[in-house]
Amino acid sequence: MKLLGIDTALNACSVAIIDGDATLATVVSAGGKGNAERLLPALEQARQQAGIQLADLDGIAATIGPGSFTGIRTALATARALGLALGKPVWGITTTEVLATAAAQPGLPTVAVIDARRDEVYIQCFAAAASGPGAALTEPQLLGIAAAVAILPQGPAVLVGSGSALLQDAARRDDLHLSLQSPDPDPALVARLAAARPRPLMAPAPLYIRPPDAKLPTASPAVTQPAARLTLNIRACGVESAAVLAALHADGFAGHGEVWTAASLRDLLAMPGALALLALDDGDQPAGFILLRQAADEAEIITLAVRPRLRRLGVARRLLLVGLDKLAGRGAPHCFLEVAEDNVAARALYATAGFTEIGRRPGYYRDPAGRQHDAIVMRT
Repeated sequence: MKLLGIDTALNACSVAIIDGDATLATVVSAGGKGNAERLLPALEQARQQAGIQLADLDGIAATIGPGSFTGIRTALATARALGLALGKPVWGITTTEVLATAAAQPGLPTVAVIDARRDEVYIQCFAAAASGPGAALTEPQLLGIAAAVAILPQGPAVLVGSGSALLQDAARRDDLHLSLQSPDPDPALVARLAAARPRPLMAPAPLYIRPPDAKLPTASPAVTQPAARLTLNIRACGVESAAVLAALHADGFAGHGEVWTAASLRDLLAMPGALALLALDDGDQPAGFILLRQAADEAEIITLAVRPRLRRLGVARRLLLVGLDKLAGRGAPHCFLEVAEDNVAARALYATAGFTEIGRRPGYYRDPAGRQHDAIVMRT
């Protein structure tokens, strides 16, 4: 199987073409800037080295993050465009898995750690195995240095990635070994990891863990700002997006009760009748999501999360209305939900979408201060 592997998520622009165990071409251009301009020429150079036409490819694989927003978008946009034009499947592979696979040593845990600046790192830990990295011990996540040190496996381990030396220094542990592997993903390995997986049912979603840096302008007392607007792309997503949804849920519900892990979201997404919709802003960055479940002619909203800095811009309302429309199209005109009594904004949103109160569950929710609040049951 001939696969194209692409990576621009970190500090290189890399392309490789494999055919089974053979690597037909590899083109690597160092430096993390200008990837959008360099990627297509690199791809053409790799195609010529491999002596094939793009139509000869059986699929495309690209890194989905964690990494830079621009880099992730560059690789994924190119992979999706090629997949659409050629009618080929597109796989998404995390940068942390590629790094860990390249660096794994028999019998030792592997930790992929990427310098995210601002005294933070992207990190994912993998268990020891006889060959390659073992099972993931954590999801890819963004942590401060001290928090990253706290989740390191006990005993000897291999660190790989641009943040490995930083983490080793902070941990002050002699049993943490720095890998000599490249801190950038090997595009041939990206393709090989994809080759070992089933054909994907949908295009991969980007794994953006850090919230967007851009902030809405603050109006001065003397100036009236026009209403801010977001251009949103609402797309259905599945278990492959669990890590993205977990990051959104953690951001949206920080300080307001239990947040859901990627593992728990994978279980929810795998339920019969589950429907998840992901909102991406015009920069292709996740803004929020809604998770619903249908049973016969009725449905329920399981959760709705929006990044705090993007609230009051219509994200939740758009997700809600699109979700209800899709449910109606599936033959479920009625939808239920539960909302905390003190969540005035959410109750107002649901009311405008046609939900009315039909009951209560006394003391169902508990806030961070330990106070109990009723759950209001609503229905369309």
